Amino acid sequence: MGYMSQDEEFAKGFLKGFREGLTDAWEEIIKLSTKGYTSRELQIMAKTRRSMLADKVNLKGAEIEKLIGKKIFAEDSPRGETPSKVVELLPGWSYVVREERPDKSFGLFVRLLSSGGKGLCISRTHPDQLKQKYGFEAQSLWLTKTESADNSLSDSGFEYVSPNNLARLASAVRDFLSKNENGAVIIEGLEYLNTQNDFKSVLKFVQLINEQVVLDKGYLVIPVDRATMDPRDFSLVEREMSQML
Repeated sequence: MGYMSQDEEFAKGFLKGFREGLTDAWEEIIKLSTKGYTSRELQIMAKTRRSMLADKVNLKGAEIEKLIGKKIFAEDSPRGETPSKVVELLPGWSYVVREERPDKSFGLFVRLLSSGGKGLCISRTHPDQLKQKYGFEAQSLWLTKTESADNSLSDSGFEYVSPNNLARLASAVRDFLSKNENGAVIIEGLEYLNTQNDFKSVLKFVQLINEQVVLDKGYLVIPVDRATMDPRDFSLVEREMSQML
C-alpha cells in the first residue's frame, strides 16, 4: 500500500463525512415524508432539526475525542457567544432545563428517541403541535381541563388528563418506565401543574417520578421558566433533579 499524505487523508476523511451527512439528511427527509405530513409541517420540522445541528456536531466531536484520548476540535462560535456544550445524558438521571421556551428540552428528548429509546410526553401544549414542531413520535398525555373524561383517547391517540389528577400522571409514568428500557419522559407544563395544585403535591409528584426514573434507569427532562415560579419552590424542584441546565 502506498504512503498517503496528510492532505490526501484529510480529503478522504472530509468526503467520507460529507457523504455520510448528506445520506443521513436525505434518509431523514424520506422517513418524514412517508408519514403524511403537509409541506408546511415538513418545513417546520426541517428547521427544528437544522437548529439542532450544532449539538449533533459537538456530540460527534466529543465521541471522537473520547475515542482517541485527546482534544482536537476547537470551539468555534460567533464572537460574543458562549459555545454550546454537549449535555451527557445518563440513565437514571433527571434534568431540569431553565428556559422560557422548551426548545432545548425537546432537543434533548428528540436526541434520546433518535438513539432508539421510547418516549412519553406530558404537556400543556397540544401533543400534535409539539410533534409537528419537533418531529418526534412518542406516547403523549395532554394536560387539559376539557370536556373529555380522564383516561379517554383522542382521535390522534393521545390521552386527555386533568392537571389535577397527579395520581394518574404518576401512574402513567411508572407504567411507561417499567415497560420501556431506557424510556425518556418529558414534562412540559410543570408551571401549569403548580397553578392547578398545591405545591407540596406537585413536589411529591416530582419526587415519585424521580424515584421511578432511578429504579428503571430511565430519563426525565423538565423545562421550567423560573420566572413563573416562586423562587423557594423552584429551588426545591431543582434539589430533586440530578442536573440543572
